Amino acid sequence: MKYIILSASQSVVIFLTTGLLINSSPLLAANNDLFFNIPVALSANRLDQPVSDAAVTISVIDRATIEASGARTIPEVLRLVPGVQVGYSGNEFGDEPKYVVTYHGHSDQYSKQLQVLIDGRSIYEPFFGGILWKAIPVNIDDIERIEFSRGPNLATYGGNSFLGAINIITRTAAEDQGSYARTNIGNHDIADLTYRYGGNRGKLDYRITASTLNDNGLNSANQFDNPDDTNSHKIDYRADYQYNDRNTLSYQGGYGINFQQTDRNHADVLPAARTVENTHFYQFIKWEDVINKKNTTLLQYYYNLSNKEDNYTSAPINLNSFFPGVDTFRLNVNAKIKTQRHNFEFTHFIYPSDNFKFTWGLSAQFDLVDSPLYLGTDNTITHKQYRGFSNIEWHINRNNIINTGGLLENNDFTDTSFSPRLSFIHVFNHHNKIRLGISHAIRSPFILEERANTGYSHALTTSGSPVGVTVKDQIVSGNSNLHNQKITSREMAYYGSFIHQTLLFDARLFYDNITDFIDIQRLPTNNPAKDFDNSIQKFTNAITSRTRGLELELDYHIDATLRLIASSALIDISSNSGVIADSAPQHSYSLLLSKQFEEKYNASLYYYYADAFKWTDAAHDSYNILNLKLGRNFNYGQTHGNISLVLKNLAGDYSDYKSRPRTTTAPRIIQNKTAYIDLRLNF
Repeated sequence: MKYIILSASQSVVIFLTTGLLINSSPLLAANNDLFFNIPVALSANRLDQPVSDAAVTISVIDRATIEASGARTIPEVLRLVPGVQVGYSGNEFGDEPKYVVTYHGHSDQYSKQLQVLIDGRSIYEPFFGGILWKAIPVNIDDIERIEFSRGPNLATYGGNSFLGAINIITRTAAEDQGSYARTNIGNHDIADLTYRYGGNRGKLDYRITASTLNDNGLNSANQFDNPDDTNSHKIDYRADYQYNDRNTLSYQGGYGINFQQTDRNHADVLPAARTVENTHFYQFIKWEDVINKKNTTLLQYYYNLSNKEDNYTSAPINLNSFFPGVDTFRLNVNAKIKTQRHNFEFTHFIYPSDNFKFTWGLSAQFDLVDSPLYLGTDNTITHKQYRGFSNIEWHINRNNIINTGGLLENNDFTDTSFSPRLSFIHVFNHHNKIRLGISHAIRSPFILEERANTGYSHALTTSGSPVGVTVKDQIVSGNSNLHNQKITSREMAYYGSFIHQTLLFDARLFYDNITDFIDIQRLPTNNPAKDFDNSIQKFTNAITSRTRGLELELDYHIDATLRLIASSALIDISSNSGVIADSAPQHSYSLLLSKQFEEKYNASLYYYYADAFKWTDAAHDSYNILNLKLGRNFNYGQTHGNISLVLKNLAGDYSDYKSRPRTTTAPRIIQNKTAYIDLRLNF
């Protein structure tokens, strides 16, 4: 680990500064009257527990942090988690620009290595992988907290929990009673509006939220408006029914539609600017039965629907260099993609004693995809997964805890696999704990990787008459011989709480080995004269990698009105692929400082830095982000609210997702200075 020792001094300045505050600040006396609970998370074992007792390292972004960040979207907040990379992509195929979130690199625009859940409902796309963050029907104002599990340790959440997992926990309906409205108005045509209403009828609490998010996107390198305008409209609802002391029924649903302007990113068959329409719909029902103090069962079902409409006519295609005299032609392309997911899950929690907790469960998942263009068929492709999981938490004594668990998975594409996990926690005292852990995880191929047959064909003509020649361009080919990609992760983590638990600190050393990594390779075709270009892209298991590093995280309530959140990551990747080796910044760090001035005024300052690195389909230079939020609270009768000025990118323009290195025509999109007024009302 020589690399980490030599590099640490470059990235922990914020922590040294905080140390000076701890040791010399006159606020220490005031802190004697403060006491903050250690954050609680449920993502590790599906058990509510302090993060210091969890089997994995979990970063918790609470409601106060989300509000202090001034974020309009969920990905903006996730940069506070050490080791996370966030970008806004313009991708190789000219598809719609999108947010990309990954952990420890290893990602293109689809970010296939992360599991993302909302209240335990998985939302990653079963076809391409990744998340369409702008289209998911959940409002950022309905989120109670975000739990980011760092590492492939989630034996209970399935094979896509490869590098980590994000669990977005929304507020219960009882927590949001009455009316709430929020609007953002600013440059770049920012015009957002949210309205939420919550009510109660006896044992039933309910909530409904409607919102719209609109902007004209980013500028290109020449400072002209880039064709990436966004118009998103969402509605989501929740009802919680407390049938009796034992049984609770929760129902959630939502609908979202996103109109995304896009442009082609390299000279190919795609047209110039067009608008892509993404629709999302879900239904989610959950029943919890608290049988007694030692037994609880949970039964849930959800249905996800995603529908992408993208119909266009290609740019003109001229094949005179191969076939002299043939007509120039255009292709009419239907790039529609429809995905559906049905998921059934049963979980049983057994607590024989306070020192022993056992969880087990079964799940069945059915994914259906329709995509004539990408799959080369009008038939619906079905992918089935069956899982069994268990976890044991054993408090051997007051100083030692063992967590062990495993996931058994069977799916249509690969062999049955078992993913075990083991961790040991030693409690030195009330303030200091250390965890040693090892885990194994897999990611099975997505439907596109296994079954892709993407291409175009056209019958050539001369002066409108057929010449008896049909040319084809197969762009992407699936691979039915793919194996599961695998990771073995080892970690040592420290968790400390100081100054009456007003200061929480964790450090994580990790060492990950990845084999059979699924990537796409561009291969030459056998007959270039019959192809629009001379290559084909095919998925393979050709890549291995080793990732090691150090992550630091700090949350310090300096006093009742001042809070500092800081993180830093040092990451070193070696691989037989140069693209993967450069896919994460060696150094990155973030800082969020929030202050309440008396009862009326509040302010927050956010800073982020990342070294240069390359997404596997793009690159960017090192960059800094500096945001400022200034707010004022007010009351008017029964109405109370807050009005804030949010200023973003004060450190200057930057690009976090440039064009693929092999192309020159892809636009470089620029994150410009942004300012908007954020008004919130509760009434």
